[in-house]
Amino acid sequence: MRKIPALVVTLGLVASLSACATGAAPGSPGCPPTGDAASVVTATGAFGEKPETTVPSPIVTTETQVATLIEGDGARLVDGSPVLIDYTLIDGATGTEVENSGYDGSIANPVTVGGSALAPLADALECSTVGSRVVVTMKASDLQASVSGSDAPESDDPDAAYVAVVDIRQSFLAKANGRLVPGADGLPAVVTAPDGAPGITVPVSAPPTEQKTHLVREGDGTTLTADSTAVVQFTAVTWAEPSTVAGSTWTNGDTATTVALDDTTLPAPLRDALVGQKVGSQVMTVVPATDADGGTYVYVFDVLGAI
Repeated sequence: MRKIPALVVTLGLVASLSACATGAAPGSPGCPPTGDAASVVTATGAFGEKPETTVPSPIVTTETQVATLIEGDGARLVDGSPVLIDYTLIDGATGTEVENSGYDGSIANPVTVGGSALAPLADALECSTVGSRVVVTMKASDLQASVSGSDAPESDDPDAAYVAVVDIRQSFLAKANGRLVPGADGLPAVVTAPDGAPGITVPVSAPPTEQKTHLVREGDGTTLTADSTAVVQFTAVTWAEPSTVAGSTWTNGDTATTVALDDTTLPAPLRDALVGQKVGSQVMTVVPATDADGGTYVYVFDVLGAI
C-alpha cells in the first residue's frame, strides 16, 4: 500500500478543471485523440478479467491514441480524477506482454488523470467512463520518462510504442466538493485554486499547544472509519515563520494517494483527524510540536474517496 509520498517530516509521516464537456468521449474536441494505432488492437473477454489481446506488431506511434472497446456507464473522467484500473501492457514492437495488473483487485493505488505519474497513460484516460475498457497506444519513450525506476526495457527506436489495454474500475473526486465552512479564530486560513490545490496562510501568532482540527469544506459522502483506506490529496506546511511547504501531493506530480487508516505507521494525530470525516471534505489539522520533533505542522487533506 502506498503511503503519503515524497517527504519525511519530523512526525515520522512519509510524505511523498479543465474537464471535457458532459458526454464528450475520446476523439471529441478537448479529449484524447483516437487513431489507427489504437483501433487495430483487439482484446476479448469480460470487463475486469484479463483479456486475450491481439496486437498486429510492429505498432509505432508519434502520439498517444485511445480506442474504446467496452463503453462503461459510470462517471466520466476529468482532469484530476483518481482512478483504479486493471491493465495489460504490451510491447508494440513484438506484440508480447510486458506485464499486467493481476486482475485480482490487489492494485489499490490510483492513477490520477492528468498527473505526471504514468503521464501518457494518465492523460489518455480523460473523457472515458468508469466501466470502460480502452486501448491506449503511446510512445515507449514517453512512458519510460514518466516512470521513476521503471524496469521497462528501453528502446532506441524513437517511435517505438507500448500498448495498454485498460479496464477502468473505479473513480474518485478530483477535489473536495463539500460546502464551505467558516474559518476558525486563531487557525490558518485556506483558499483553494480552481484545480483544488490549497493555499495555506498561517497567522502571525503562537501555535496551539493542542491538536486542532477544522473542516474547511464539509462533504456528504461515505464516512471514513478506522478500517478505511482513504484516497486523498494533501499539503503540509510549517507553522514557524517563514511558513514553508513541507510536502504536497498537489506539487509532487499532482497525484492522489491512498492512506490506510488502520496502518499503525501512520501518525496517530493524522489518523484521528481523518477518521469520521466524509468523502468530499477538506480537512485542516494543526499538529503541535513535541519534544521529539520541535515543529508545528499544518495539514490540509482533500478526502476524495474511500476504498
